[in-house]
Amino acid sequence: MGLDQYLTLVKHFSYGGRDGEPTLVDGFPLTEQRMQVMDWRKHIWVHQFFCELYEESNDCRDIEIGAKELEVLADKLERWIEDPEALQPIEDRFRGPFFGVYVTDKDYEESRDLYRADAKDEAKTIRKAINWIKQTSESGLTKIGTSGYEYRHAVYRASW
Repeated sequence: MGLDQYLTLVKHFSYGGRDGEPTLVDGFPLTEQRMQVMDWRKHIWVHQFFCELYEESNDCRDIEIGAKELEVLADKLERWIEDPEALQPIEDRFRGPFFGVYVTDKDYEESRDLYRADAKDEAKTIRKAINWIKQTSESGLTKIGTSGYEYRHAVYRASW
């Protein structure tokens, strides 16, 4: 129970695969691949970031995220290392049961600082994901083969 969050990369293939011939998995055409970038547990600061961008981030469903939004998150995570106010904790309107510490808890700063200790590595991993997304055209859509297309993006999903 509680707030679980996932950031994944998605490579979507139109026409079911490359060069007009779908890649088959157990006899079915592969239409997308997903790779996990991050998973967080009760990271109320990252969740607030995504909820500020898209309120539906709190609705336990996939939210498509582009490279520009991820760049902002990576920047904020890097600033958060030195500035504990660079990322804000979850607002009450987005808070669900078992979301972790409250600002008023006596161990709030200790808990926040444990998450901040991972911020540098998280920003580095997110920047790697940004570079992966940018390997396609500006729109994220790249022609593959003679009749197919590939679209790359990230997805944020929170569940609780």
